[in-house]
Amino acid sequence: MHEAVRRLAEVTGWTGRSYVETSWDVVHAKLGFELPSDYRDLHAVFPPGTFDAPGVLSGVMVQPPYRVDGVPDHLHQFEVEMEETENWRREHPEDVPEGMVPWARADREGLFWVCRSPDPEQWTVAVSSGGIWGYDDAPVVEEFDCGAVEFLIGFVTGSLHSRVLGPVEDVRAVAGFRPIEECEWLRISEKRSPQVRKISLRDLGLPN
Repeated sequence: MHEAVRRLAEVTGWTGRSYVETSWDVVHAKLGFELPSDYRDLHAVFPPGTFDAPGVLSGVMVQPPYRVDGVPDHLHQFEVEMEETENWRREHPEDVPEGMVPWARADREGLFWVCRSPDPEQWTVAVSSGGIWGYDDAPVVEEFDCGAVEFLIGFVTGSLHSRVLGPVEDVRAVAGFRPIEECEWLRISEKRSPQVRKISLRDLGLPN
């Protein structure tokens, strides 16, 4: 187990294992590159769920790849966040680093790796509002000099704060991890790709 994942389990009090098995070789082949080892170990230990920070309303949802037509697809669940961030980058290229790869979501924001190195173990984290959901004093993209699991450790313990994810307020939000029930995960994670049905002239009521 990656040391950072062990520490995250310790600070959240999580003692279980994930009920999801992901074929990372298939994921990597579809992407064309590998994902960081701490992220893969994270999904071996933690089931799909949400990490909460003390006093922060927006939790970080971390889920393994959805299965599209039976095949794990890492990017499928992040289509909205990728589109919003890419649209902002085209209009404001100075705000958004190139080569960002998503790995988690919040209520409306996306969490990405910034891939400045060909070595995924060197990738750092960015949080993006896509230029749509931001707070007044927050940047559109906020970068952190750490990996994904280190970010989660800081988020859960309160030692790291993201202005994009929202202010720390005196609310009842407490730190920890909330897993998704396995039956619910199976319901939301199995997807079908759009099917295009060929329409004949007869379907349109026209002569062949």
